[in-house]
Amino acid sequence: MTVADLARDLEEAAGPGMVLAGDPAGTHAVAGVRPRFVAAPTTVDGVSRVLALASARGLAVAPAGAGARLGWGAPPSRLDIVLSLARLDRVLAYEPADLTLSVECGATLPALDAILRPHGQFVPLDPARPEASTVGGLIATGAAGPYRARYGTMRDLLVGLTVVRANGTVVKGGGRVVKNVTGYDIPKLHVGALGTLGVVVEAHLRLHPRPAEERTWVFGFGSAEAALEAALDVRDTPVVLSRCQLLDAGALRALGEALPPGAALAVTIGSVPDAVRTQGTRVAEVCSRAGSTPVEVPDAEAWWRTVADLSWPRDPTAHLSLRVGVRPTDIAKALRAIETVGLATREVVATADVTTGVLHAAVVSIQSHRVRDVVAHVRDAVGALGGSCVVEHAPTDALPGLDVWGNVGAALESMRRLKRELDPGGVLNPGRYVGGI
Repeated sequence: MTVADLARDLEEAAGPGMVLAGDPAGTHAVAGVRPRFVAAPTTVDGVSRVLALASARGLAVAPAGAGARLGWGAPPSRLDIVLSLARLDRVLAYEPADLTLSVECGATLPALDAILRPHGQFVPLDPARPEASTVGGLIATGAAGPYRARYGTMRDLLVGLTVVRANGTVVKGGGRVVKNVTGYDIPKLHVGALGTLGVVVEAHLRLHPRPAEERTWVFGFGSAEAALEAALDVRDTPVVLSRCQLLDAGALRALGEALPPGAALAVTIGSVPDAVRTQGTRVAEVCSRAGSTPVEVPDAEAWWRTVADLSWPRDPTAHLSLRVGVRPTDIAKALRAIETVGLATREVVATADVTTGVLHAAVVSIQSHRVRDVVAHVRDAVGALGGSCVVEHAPTDALPGLDVWGNVGAALESMRRLKRELDPGGVLNPGRYVGGI
């Protein structure tokens, strides 16, 4: 079959004018691998037809949203079609009284916020680059931001979904409202699976009331150890923190501090005004034991967007972004291990969620040939703490042969069995996930 014949069949599946072929498709590269086609259906049925065609022809497909995290994961072992879901962006149902929202997967966070804000509700996710973060993309990658301290991640907000399997079969899981969700929690299988088990086309989300007031304070400390100790002390109080981030000196410099302290603790409290004030005073009392005083952030929403973006690649050709997971009590040790990398590169930017032990670190201006050694160094150090390290971004020419996921142990065989069950032909994102799945 010729390329023209396949392009014609894809257009019949996706819809007129919804397919790019050849050089125009090549601009939609995935981790440096150029596709032969881009298909952008506007309906769930269109997605189903494209996947059925790909399965029948043995074509490899990479689902895509707005493209913010399309480079996450290993380079695909083969790639024929980028399946763009950006045009599936409709709101299907919104029930303010039930605090639930049903949307297509191409809807972005700002678009949802515009709908929910007048009702005093929101989707409490604040990842980097929210304007290019779609619901489907956040499900596929499991990406989250500082709000995870109080509200969790997409796993905690997803109550149901519609997914198209690799063969084009449309499957629904969960429900539209929280009280109707029973049985096995199949939807959560797709959170963080990078689209390797199916293509999410619709999602049913649990919403939260927007706090009457939110305030953010930053506390400076002489070291990450002192900041962590204060944060753990705050954790043992009745204070409810919406965000709780430890920032290293590199992060503070990136935020514009010319002479930053050794580390800082940034917290957000959201509630009614009296409760915010009372709890803020309690946090200040705890931090004052280490000689720290609060500095309130005036435009906190914009400031937190900048914080979330700190590990985002400024120069994709010379930037390494890592996501590290350790016990919260080991955050300072993990930061020290990461900072030793900076002795050669001279610039490391790191933030850590004290409530969950998730760190995001960026090694800026790194040479591609050093990437593998740096990743191995960090993995050895955090592995000794019982932690893990995932590469979220690396220069494209450093990706071949780089294990971006790390060793997941005995779980790998179960993951492979699940992949064989749901995608026996290896249609969806082949080679991109853990262990080459």
